[in-house]
Amino acid sequence: MVTSSHNKIPLLIYTNQPVNRTRQQKKPHVVCIDDDLSVGKTVESILMKNGYQISLITDPLPGLSLIFELNPDVILCDIAMPRLDGYEICAMLRHSKVFQYIPIMMLTGKEGFIDRIRARMVGATDYLTKPFGEQELLLLIEKYVTPKIRTR
Repeated sequence: MVTSSHNKIPLLIYTNQPVNRTRQQKKPHVVCIDDDLSVGKTVESILMKNGYQISLITDPLPGLSLIFELNPDVILCDIAMPRLDGYEICAMLRHSKVFQYIPIMMLTGKEGFIDRIRARMVGATDYLTKPFGEQELLLLIEKYVTPKIRTR
């Protein structure tokens, strides 16, 4: 674990994915951005045992540039985080041509209708409420990854 220079907030950037990967690789790569390490580790456990490659980022501000290097197939993003929330992250990524068509799913404890609308307004592809089950997470990711794999 590394700490960022600003406020000594812990920053975890863990990946089982080589940064310069080629498009011929079969395993879809998921980036999970969540300041709660236990949520990240749960997502990692579920996805790794189901054949996905996963990168965890617990502090999105310094991790934002890394997302561009990782070239993910799917991004899971918490909404409520310090310094930079999920809505801001999603909006920033959607302004880049690289991430215009990459599925970005909000992973959050916020269940309100307004939160869902706001997520859509900033470009989120889908929304998953915490706590979630293993099958619920897998079905959501497979909904967006499977067609992409077939076209590669």
